[in-house]
Amino acid sequence: MKICIQHNGTRKFLREAETWVDSSEGARLFTNSIEAFRHCAENQLSGVNIIVDRGGVRPPIIIPVEIPATEEKLTTGFPVLGVK
Repeated sequence: MKICIQHNGTRKFLREAETWVDSSEGARLFTNSIEAFRHCAENQLSGVNIIVDRGGVRPPIIIPVEIPATEEKLTTGFPVLGVK
């Protein structure tokens, strides 16, 4: 299984912080989709998809990511649940 980030407009894949490549073969791979989403949140990447390529004949899972513009840098993209 391969998990990477693809830009919606250019259809290129994230390789490094500011580097995008044409093929998923040269893309940065993430361990899981949560790690990929955290990368998007921490780097304010919006207008991208997290692509979960399960290989074989199974179609990829495409997770759209839209991070709202804020003045504060997000620490994670997940809500804090019942912290006391």
